[in-house]
Amino acid sequence: MKGLPFLIMIFLILAGCAKDEGVQVSETPTPTPLTPPQVGYEGSMSFALNGVQHAIGVHAESNGYVSGEVVIRGSGEGMENTLMLTFRPNMGRVQSINYSMTGYWDLGLCIPFNKYVLRSDTLNSIVVTSNDTTLTGQFNLIFRYEKDTTRAATFLHGTFDVKVDTVYKFKYCIEG
Repeated sequence: MKGLPFLIMIFLILAGCAKDEGVQVSETPTPTPLTPPQVGYEGSMSFALNGVQHAIGVHAESNGYVSGEVVIRGSGEGMENTLMLTFRPNMGRVQSINYSMTGYWDLGLCIPFNKYVLRSDTLNSIVVTSNDTTLTGQFNLIFRYEKDTTRAATFLHGTFDVKVDTVYKFKYCIEG
C-alpha cells in the first residue's frame, strides 16, 4: 500500500506526457484585426499660385460641422501654407463656398491661424464637373491675409480630382 501513491504519481506523469496523435496544435495563431483597415482617400490638385504653377496632393472629407459639405485640404513642396476649400458639391454649377472655413493657413496647425480669407470683390468660383465616387472640378480663388490686407494669394486655373472620405468626417484636431 505504501507504493500505491508512488505508482499513481508515476501514472499521472506518464499520462500528462502522452501525445495525442489525432489532435493538431496550431503553432502560429491567426491574428485578429482590432480595427477595420483604413482606406486612403487621396487626390491631386494643380493651380497657378501668384503666377507660379503648383501640383499638390490633397485629402477630402465630409465636413463634420456642416452636413452636405466637403473639405479638401492640401499642401505641396515649396508651399509654406495649407490650402483648404470647403463647399457643398453641386455638379455643373458654381459652388456655394463656406467662407468661414475656406482659407489658406500655416502648415501643420489645427486651427485657423494666420488666416487668408476670400476676397468678396472678386469672382471666386469652384465648379464640380464630376460627382460620382470622386469629385473633379475647377476653381479660381483670391484670398487676402486677414492681418495685412495688402498681402494676397491668387489661385488661378485650379483643378482637383479627389475621392471624398465619408466615413471619417473633418474636425479640427483640437476637437478630436
